[in-house]
Amino acid sequence: MSEKVNSIEKERSYGEELELGIDFQTTEEIKVPEKLIDQVIGQDHAVEVIKTAAKQKRHVLLIGEPGTGKSMLGQAMAELLPTETLEDILVFPNPEDENMPKIKTVPACQGKQIVERYRQKAKEQENIKSYLLLFVLFVVMLAVLMDRSAQTLLFGVFVLIVSLMAISNMRLRNQTLVPKLLVDNCGRRKAPFVDATGAHAGALLGDVRH
Repeated sequence: MSEKVNSIEKERSYGEELELGIDFQTTEEIKVPEKLIDQVIGQDHAVEVIKTAAKQKRHVLLIGEPGTGKSMLGQAMAELLPTETLEDILVFPNPEDENMPKIKTVPACQGKQIVERYRQKAKEQENIKSYLLLFVLFVVMLAVLMDRSAQTLLFGVFVLIVSLMAISNMRLRNQTLVPKLLVDNCGRRKAPFVDATGAHAGALLGDVRH
């Protein structure tokens, strides 16, 4: 009998600890807020800071232990930011320095058009080179047929090999000149949220001498 009373008291104390101020039987009855900022629990001060920073378009530095909700707060702030004109980011090769490519921004949905335009141009140049290679091959074969000497044959093979090497080198160069679409915001109404966590405070801010 005493064990039964103790179990009932434990159940009551357990229920009091989980008192949320909401009467429900299952979790299906609990309505989940649409905005992510309203789903944050236990970070009331951080929620107010995020709302104020998003309204004023300011930066917020979130530093803390893993599992405290930094990524969730950052994503919630991204949803609260006012909608602005989004841009695509393109990376163009730099002929002067390959290690320092050129970065350009264009209005959203124009990045794919620019890349497709450069690809079409590169394809047209490849077609011209293919025709040029066929012409060189035709001239070499014609010269060999007209003069069937070994010297003419060797010279024709040499010209053909040099032409193949030159055209293949030009093809590779044209492929590298096509820009790459680094960020594509076409069809998006809000800026994407990128979670770049994983570094501790020292790696992020550097060592500070006190």
